[in-house]
Amino acid sequence: MIRTIILASLLSFAVAASADAPEGFEQANASAEAQIASEPEASSIYAEAWAAYNNEHRLDERDGCYFKADGELTQILELDSSGKVVGYYADKENGRAQCWRQTYMGVVFPKPPFAPYWHKLVMH
Repeated sequence: MIRTIILASLLSFAVAASADAPEGFEQANASAEAQIASEPEASSIYAEAWAAYNNEHRLDERDGCYFKADGELTQILELDSSGKVVGYYADKENGRAQCWRQTYMGVVFPKPPFAPYWHKLVMH
């Protein structure tokens, strides 16, 4: 009986957690845009810290992703409270998106001011 209750509790927690995750790029982008609109100063300050870390470690250059496809690519990174990239969403599925997904997933950036934190990148 107790085992059933524990299993049911864990299952309901997993379903609730997955319900919060965006279903795709459009929802992740809407979350990023809403965050920028509601927290412009915090978002701007963190974007600078994020860029400094990214540039210091040359993450965007590390795997040669720029050369995997042509054209603009918009990416949304979902960061947890520790700064770890736990979600990756792109407006296109091409070689660049696949490459940067592998590059960024799991990387721990500086701690964001709140979580989830949605970091929007537009690559040219």
